[in-house]
Amino acid sequence: MKFYKLAPEKRREMLQKQGIKLDQVDSQVLHDLDLLSENVIGQLRLPVGLAQNLLVNGQNYQVPMVTEEASVVAAANNGAGIVAKAGGFTASSQRDGIWGQIVMQVAEKFEVSHLHNMLPALIKKTNSHFASLVSHGGGVRKIELKQINDLLYVKVLVDPAEAMGANKVNSILEFMADELENFSGIKQKLFAILSNYPSQITTVRAAVPIDLIGGIETARKIALLSRIGQDDPMRAVTNNKGIMNGVDAVLLATGNDTRAVEAACGVFASKTGTYTSLSEWRLENEKLVGKLRIPLPIGTVGGSINSRKDVRQNYRILGEKIAAEQLANIIAAIGLANNLAALLAISTKGIQAGHMKLQARNIVTSLDATAAEKKVVFQKIINNKKYSQSAAQEFLREIREENNASRN
Repeated sequence: MKFYKLAPEKRREMLQKQGIKLDQVDSQVLHDLDLLSENVIGQLRLPVGLAQNLLVNGQNYQVPMVTEEASVVAAANNGAGIVAKAGGFTASSQRDGIWGQIVMQVAEKFEVSHLHNMLPALIKKTNSHFASLVSHGGGVRKIELKQINDLLYVKVLVDPAEAMGANKVNSILEFMADELENFSGIKQKLFAILSNYPSQITTVRAAVPIDLIGGIETARKIALLSRIGQDDPMRAVTNNKGIMNGVDAVLLATGNDTRAVEAACGVFASKTGTYTSLSEWRLENEKLVGKLRIPLPIGTVGGSINSRKDVRQNYRILGEKIAAEQLANIIAAIGLANNLAALLAISTKGIQAGHMKLQARNIVTSLDATAAEKKVVFQKIINNKKYSQSAAQEFLREIREENNASRN
């Protein structure tokens, strides 16, 4: 029997017969995961941390963040706390829909103008066929046509309502492509699939009095760093990575597609023809004013969201009836909070302090020691600024010698 057809326990047995040691996993968990993916043999667990006191459009949120990097959650809390003292974030989302693309090969004498007249009827027929989506507030919104030589490009804007909508959009496009193939002059369908081109853009802003970030010199330096990110792709990509640290953590926590958002953000950062920072900070009237615009094709229903208990727990923390637009605003605000915290760290104590603290955590986790011993070793690593495995082992040896001496 082929590997993918085996029960997950049988797959694990095959690996163990190859001499591979596998960690224990609960049988029910294993079977639940097997419904979500293919060739499942185990699980990879990640911590869920909380960004507290995120104030967006006057409402306070506790935001679950899934990441193994402690500094990402710490930065989100730091940035969110500063902005909350300044009145919070203001955010808005343009959620017109998701673009889909149908490309057809056409005959030599095909005239795209002849197809325009049938588009209203095609939209009506499609929405009637997908009435369930329409009943939830979604559906096909518009169609745009473009012909280049023997290729017809059909752009379709679909409102997915509260869902991410990838599968639904693809089904709609396939239906429409089948209808279009009946039109005179269309030879064949080449493809019909959604596009991850940026859509559903969210904008978030914050205005922070300079005394909340250490004064005018720090504010000027943050504004200068932001300007460098606007002009220099080498700095811009690192700035954007810091933003995506927070964005991806909330996307994972809420069961959304990190790959789709990452791809769209990459294109969005290059929309002027030069890769640039997604965020911008300026000094205005004794305030540091920041803005972030990012595409967030996300949802709060559908996909694996409803079927995953861990994700549903995170929605209970956020608010179970949260709308997709609200969630997009929250995600963008977390991104800007992380960005502010990173720029503030670079402008003052430097970014490396937080990273080395994370390094110390990782080293201590791997020690064969008690929780109490690990806590002391961690502090010794930080105090002595020695971030190697050998240093940790030496600190552990010293602690045990001291404990033995005190008992004798």
